[in-house]
Amino acid sequence: MKLFYRVYEAQCGADKAKQDIIILHGLFGISDNWVGFARQFSKHSRVIIPDLRNHGQSPHSDSFELHDLVQDLYNVIEETKSKSPILLGHSLGGRIAMRFALLYPEHISKLIVVDISLRSVRLKPEHTAIIDVMKNFPLEQMQSLQQIKDYLVEHIKHDKLIKIVIKNIRKIDSGFEWKVYFKPLIELFKKESEPIATNEVFDKEALFIRGGNSDYILDTDIPKIKEHFPNSEIKTIAGASHWVQADKPLEFIKLVIRNV
Repeated sequence: MKLFYRVYEAQCGADKAKQDIIILHGLFGISDNWVGFARQFSKHSRVIIPDLRNHGQSPHSDSFELHDLVQDLYNVIEETKSKSPILLGHSLGGRIAMRFALLYPEHISKLIVVDISLRSVRLKPEHTAIIDVMKNFPLEQMQSLQQIKDYLVEHIKHDKLIKIVIKNIRKIDSGFEWKVYFKPLIELFKKESEPIATNEVFDKEALFIRGGNSDYILDTDIPKIKEHFPNSEIKTIAGASHWVQADKPLEFIKLVIRNV
């Protein structure tokens, strides 16, 4: 599948640029969420941010398995002629990045995983809240963005989740429509995500960033991370939830830049 992606050329010039950085967003995310970070990282590197399939401006498909998402990433790397990029993935994007690194270690130079581990995880109540609101949202009745916001405030009452939902709505001539394709995502909600179970090892540098208030990377996950990513380190950003980059953007940017 050919994904939509944004490219931010290195501000320092191609001759002085470090490795490309490819950023992979999480479930219900879009490339637009990472534009501010891309502008910061582009001071040193070319930055590429795709929309995952069934998200943003990328095509829709009923198939939404991890191997599909890994192949989509492979296609982006080929199309952009990115030479040994750094992969940075948050949540679902981190799972894609880990699986890609283990399958194709020769195609990347470094891995940065944000708040996700290799174990099987069941989606959290906050994700369930998003999908429940989206499924029951009378979007066709909405006349304005303010009306949409008022509805979300009444039904979600969580500013961060409201922003995620709004990012998945686009204005069209007849009103509003969803950017996200629900069918395969609803199927995903019915099961736990499969663990990344493999004998493969990625022995290049890897950085795992976790939120201090999140339980997506537990201390008990570290041995398995070290088994498959022996040259990895785990950094914790205190006071951050699963959305580490949104909660503590300055700390997150500094940590990433120090490691690219």
